[in-house]
Amino acid sequence: MPFIIEAPMICEFCETEISIGLSVCPACRKPQSAPGRTDRRALWFVLIVVVMFGIAVAEHHLVFSH
Repeated sequence: MPFIIEAPMICEFCETEISIGLSVCPACRKPQSAPGRTDRRALWFVLIVVVMFGIAVAEHHLVFSH
């Protein structure tokens, strides 16, 4: 199992350092986005693009290989 060090979060609005897992900044009281959620969406997007690119290359190879 890899050893992962998590850096403290930074408030999106006032840039105050926030403890990991807090959903509201203790300094400005503004809600924070859920940690990791955006990263997962980006990962899925990249994965889908790579798969679609692979399918397009394979199809191109099959069509023009004869």
